[in-house]
Amino acid sequence: MTVYGLLVDYEWCTGCQSCEVSCKEEHGYPVGKWGIRVLEDGPWEIDDTQANWNKIPVPSDLCDLCANRTAQGRQPICVHHCLADVLQYGPVEELVKRFEEKPKQALFVPQFKPKEARGAFVSKNRAAGKVASFAAVAVEANTDFDIAGHRRPDEEVEADMAVSVILTDSIKTRSEDE
Repeated sequence: MTVYGLLVDYEWCTGCQSCEVSCKEEHGYPVGKWGIRVLEDGPWEIDDTQANWNKIPVPSDLCDLCANRTAQGRQPICVHHCLADVLQYGPVEELVKRFEEKPKQALFVPQFKPKEARGAFVSKNRAAGKVASFAAVAVEANTDFDIAGHRRPDEEVEADMAVSVILTDSIKTRSEDE
């Protein structure tokens, strides 16, 4: 039986995450679950003139190399949507030959383990509606927060501007007196 895999040329990966998004959309994974994830190595300085900053797409245990698509002769969705063309799909024997041609590549042979990887989806937002203490200050969750606070009635804005003018004038007067 032929074994298939993904060859990742991470030297040219831009970290656009189109592989992640297309995979999540194709398989309907919820928030926090991934079939492939772009990991980041860096940035860190090699020397005064060079830095290291790699983006590396890595398949998770949810990756089945798009078995439904590949059974129809199509590429996995992540390979199909890779904008930098850094993902290659094929038999591991062929990918190993390409792997030996250049550095900064990684070869993955995903082992689909949905029971281990999926589990029950549990929200990580444990603070919703609770009171938390941080640095001796009690903070309550506020569900009525107005995100458009900068859009106030004109009268309030004009009143604030008038106070600002008065304060500015008083500062000018004090500096002139000195």
